[in-house]
Amino acid sequence: MIIETIRMRHSTRKFLSYDLSAEEKERLMNFFRELPTLHSLHLKWTLRDLNKGSGVIFAPCPEKPNCLVEYGFQGEIIVLEVTKMGLGSCWNAGIREEGSPAGIILGKEDSGKVTLNDVLTGMGRRKELKSLVEGPLPKDERLLQILESCRLAPSSMNRQPWRFNVQNGDLYIWTKGNVIGGGHWIDLGIVLSHAYITALEFFSKVSIEKAAGDKYRVIMS
Repeated sequence: MIIETIRMRHSTRKFLSYDLSAEEKERLMNFFRELPTLHSLHLKWTLRDLNKGSGVIFAPCPEKPNCLVEYGFQGEIIVLEVTKMGLGSCWNAGIREEGSPAGIILGKEDSGKVTLNDVLTGMGRRKELKSLVEGPLPKDERLLQILESCRLAPSSMNRQPWRFNVQNGDLYIWTKGNVIGGGHWIDLGIVLSHAYITALEFFSKVSIEKAAGDKYRVIMS
């Protein structure tokens, strides 16, 4: 199940010297072409060697909320595919190649000493689910599993800015309004991707639409 991949996925800070094989590169390039979209924006993802890890994945994307949410949505689905390949990865906002808002570094993980970033971000620890959900937790085990996959989503500086609410079987997701900067839009796309791909394992039809304000509604049937 995808939740197992989500549990394995973590931000890799140190990489070994490793060159991707031709098969690994081809798998990624084929995967880029098959990505689902959130706003029908088909981003042009590229894998390039920038002397970071085994390479960096990025795509051009204007600094507009819809594109940034789409960027996080598609990018995190790529990250989970990289995890399935047995590789490590890390979102990096410092990589802004060809108009990209962030890059995804990938490669073989060097599981060495703890970095300063690990300490500053709480070693990747996540908040309890009940602190992120407005209203009562659902009793449906499928919805709880989807919420758990959302809880485990990564975010800039591990701020976990999102909030969740379940109404009539639909899941509403949004970010806190006091987050400064545009990074929270990417974070929102990331958590929406976790909700989407996990929901597909329990429901035959899953769609995401904009709701009131900056909320998104995950519809499952």
